[in-house]
Amino acid sequence: MGGPRNKFLAAIGTVAVLVLTASPASAHSFGTRYDLPLPLGLYLTSAGAAVALSFIIMARFLKHRGETEEALRFDLMSISWLGWLGGSVMIIAIRGLSVAVFGLLLAAGLFGNPDPFKNIAPTFVWVIWWVGMAFTSALVGNLWDLVNPWKILFTWTERATSGFWTVRPYPAWLSHWPAVLLFLAFAWMELISGQAEHPRNLALLIVAYSAITWTGMALYGRETWLKNGEVFTAVYGLLAKFAPIIGKAGRLEVRLPAVGLLNKRPAPISTVCFVLLLLTTVTFDGILETPLWAGIMERIAESQTLRVPLITLQDAGVDLIALIKTIALVVLPGIFIVVFVVFSHAIAMFGGGGRVPTRDVVGYFVLSLVPIAIAYHLSHYLSYLLIAGQYIIPLISDPFGLGWDLFGTAAYRIDIGIVNAKMIWYVSVTAIVVGHALAVYISHVMAMRVFAERGVALRSQVPMLVLMVAYTMISLWILSQPIVN
Repeated sequence: MGGPRNKFLAAIGTVAVLVLTASPASAHSFGTRYDLPLPLGLYLTSAGAAVALSFIIMARFLKHRGETEEALRFDLMSISWLGWLGGSVMIIAIRGLSVAVFGLLLAAGLFGNPDPFKNIAPTFVWVIWWVGMAFTSALVGNLWDLVNPWKILFTWTERATSGFWTVRPYPAWLSHWPAVLLFLAFAWMELISGQAEHPRNLALLIVAYSAITWTGMALYGRETWLKNGEVFTAVYGLLAKFAPIIGKAGRLEVRLPAVGLLNKRPAPISTVCFVLLLLTTVTFDGILETPLWAGIMERIAESQTLRVPLITLQDAGVDLIALIKTIALVVLPGIFIVVFVVFSHAIAMFGGGGRVPTRDVVGYFVLSLVPIAIAYHLSHYLSYLLIAGQYIIPLISDPFGLGWDLFGTAAYRIDIGIVNAKMIWYVSVTAIVVGHALAVYISHVMAMRVFAERGVALRSQVPMLVLMVAYTMISLWILSQPIVN
């Protein structure tokens, strides 16, 4: 009796580690408490009311289908002194720099100091590139399309070899599912495994992903695989639909934010799942910092039903915390998808008794969730970018952690006072409310396109309004927990 009991207590102890450290240990939380000048509940209800008010205003004054907003564009290249931005010399230099940085990160990861804080690879990949590129894509434009090193290197190889390999037709049934599955694996590596923080492991993962990407491009063609299977082209391209700058065919156009999310036809199911997975992963990272998650872990640890399975899994060498998080990471997107489908069905019913199929409604309205994903990403990762991003300053002088000081910045010390909990809280409140209001706008315009009559379109948006208000309040509550508790 004593052996199994001790093992079970050890399992509980393992789970309890996360319960005790859920908020303070997070890399993305601010880590200090902020006493709100008003009760949290008042902020939550006010934010929900602001989103509801935005719907009322749009219902009263917005009577068109968004064509005017889409047409309002200005080509920056028409300004003579900005012409150099699209010049071949500039583009070649940027692409060359991108490939050089890619090579540096691989070399540093494989041969540099194994300490993540003394090696440039982890900081650059997880802070500067993953978080910073997401901000750039959403708030500026799709820079990734220009600097994607996998695309650049494959293009150079194609030109050098004249593309001697045979490109196969891409199976229609695959759609965007490769990107969905690869992004789920990426999210697991970032949020759960903990292995990608180690420079050598990170470099090996980059090598493995490079092999997958270049194989996909060789089999199905560069652009086809970028569209359907390259995870980061999918992520940054989706976020860039919100951005005010779009580059194509030698033009660099400024447009109104978010109009790129007004789609002409329903998105395929794989794209729907990708959008909801993107939204879920950021929400999941926030949930890990809440008392709700700590309570879930505690109940699992105390469950008599799970006692024997926990002991068995622990004896088999399974990391119980990683397993529980993995299950949650798989289950949560499923919950998001079910909820969105249910509300989409309600939209179809309110909008003419189902004359527009629920499947089409899901595809038409899913992109209205992108502003929410951007708002949550900004709120959740801003402090992380501003504080952890400072590590890049000393690391550019000593990328391998060998004691160099190439640019005289190796002695730089991180300034954690650059942001505070109060600033992060008000940024979060503003971003969440604005993001949801823009989501209401996109949804409203899409309703005007999908449903023939304006009155029907307005009625169809009642379920979406309920969803937006509820998610506004839930999102803000999740974001508040590391700050106000």
